[in-house]
Amino acid sequence: MFLNFNKQQIMKKTFLIVFAALVAASVNAQLVVDESGKVAVGYDGTSSVASDFAVNSIGQSTATTHVSSNKKYGLYIDENATTSELYGVYSNVPAKYDKTSVGVTGISYATSQLTSGKACGVYGIAGYSKSGNNYGVIGTLYGTGFNGAGVYGSTSPTVNGTYYDTGALLSGRYAGYFKGDVFSTGTITGVLSNTSDYRLKENVRSLSESPLEAFRKMNVVEFNYKQREMGTDEDGNVHLLYEKDSPVLTHKHYGLIAQELQKIYPDLVYEGTDGYYSVAYTEMVPLLIQAVQELSAKLDEAEKSNARRHDGTTEIADVGNSLKTELFQNTPNPFTENTVIPCTIAENVATAMLYIYDLNGKQIDQHFVEGRGKTSVTIAGSSLDAGMYLYSLIADGKVIDTKRMILTK
Repeated sequence: MFLNFNKQQIMKKTFLIVFAALVAASVNAQLVVDESGKVAVGYDGTSSVASDFAVNSIGQSTATTHVSSNKKYGLYIDENATTSELYGVYSNVPAKYDKTSVGVTGISYATSQLTSGKACGVYGIAGYSKSGNNYGVIGTLYGTGFNGAGVYGSTSPTVNGTYYDTGALLSGRYAGYFKGDVFSTGTITGVLSNTSDYRLKENVRSLSESPLEAFRKMNVVEFNYKQREMGTDEDGNVHLLYEKDSPVLTHKHYGLIAQELQKIYPDLVYEGTDGYYSVAYTEMVPLLIQAVQELSAKLDEAEKSNARRHDGTTEIADVGNSLKTELFQNTPNPFTENTVIPCTIAENVATAMLYIYDLNGKQIDQHFVEGRGKTSVTIAGSSLDAGMYLYSLIADGKVIDTKRMILTK
C-alpha cells in the first residue's frame, strides 16, 4: 500500500483514510489506498481504484463513491439529530444549461420479465406525524412562470420526462402529469375538466344525426363490481384489487354495458391494456345536451300548435300550405373561404335579417334576406377573423333560431 499525498490534498485524504479505516474495521475488510489517493474497502488491490471511495469493488470512474453490496441494504442511515429538520439523504444537484440534472435516481428493473419478485424505483413511507402532515412522496414544481410538473409519471421507458424523452415538454403547470392510463380503486375528488378549446381541434362539424334515437336504444343497468384477483406473491398470498370493505364493492352502481354501447357509439368505448372495456361518460354530455335541445324544440312546436288550435290564429312561421320560416346549419362548417347558410322564409314575412354575433353577444355583421321560400345567405370568410360565431335569423322582429359556425384560417 502506497500513500502519496501533497499539501493541497492532505485534509481530504486524511478524512477518507480515517473514514475508510472505520468502515474497514466495522466490516473486518481489507483497506486499500492506491498511489492516487483513492480508497477501497473489501478489495484486494489487484487493479487501480476507479472511484474516490469504493466498497467491495474498484468502483466506477464516473462515481465519487461506489458501494457494491450483497446485503439487504446497500446504504442504511439512522438519523438521530435533534435539529428541527432531519434528512436521511440530502442531494443538491443544481440545474445547468443544456444538461439533464437529477437530484435522486432510483432504478430497479431486469433485462427480461421475471416470474416473481417486486421492483420499485423509489419507495416512500410516512406515518404517525401530525395528522395531515404525512406524505410518502412529495413532488414540488419550483419557481413561477415556468411550466412543468411536481410529479411526472409515464408508462413508456423512453417517454419519461428526462434522459431520452424529447417529447416531454409540458405546456402548463401541473402538480401531477401522467403519460398513460391512470387507475384508482378509490374516490377521486376534485373538478374534472376536458380540454375543449376549438384551437386544439380539427374536423369540427355539427352532428348530422339526432342522438334521440340512439339514446332510446341504450340499456341503462344497475350493478355491483366484482372483486378482482391481481395474482399471488412468493408466499402464495392472493392479492386483491379492492379492499374487502371498499365502497366500490359495497355500493350499487349505475351505467351502461360497454359492449352494448360499442354497437351504438363505438368511439365512446375504449379497450384498456388489461383487455377490459371502459366508457367515456363525459363525452356523452354533449349528446345529452343536443337531445334536450331537440326535445325542447319539439315541445315548443307542440305548444304553438296547441295555441293555434285554440285561438284560430296563424303563427308567422306558417305559410299557406305548411311552409314555415326556418334556419339551417351552414355548410361547410368549419369553413375557410365561404360558407352558405340555408333558410326558409315564409311568403307573408315582411322583413327577414340574418345577424352575426361573436361569442360575447356583440353584433359584428348583418345580412338582409331578400328571397322567400327556400333561400340562402353566403358569408365570405375574408370578412371575419378566425374563430367561433353565432348567427341568428330574425323575421318581422321575432328570433327564429340561432346556430354556431366556425371559421378557420
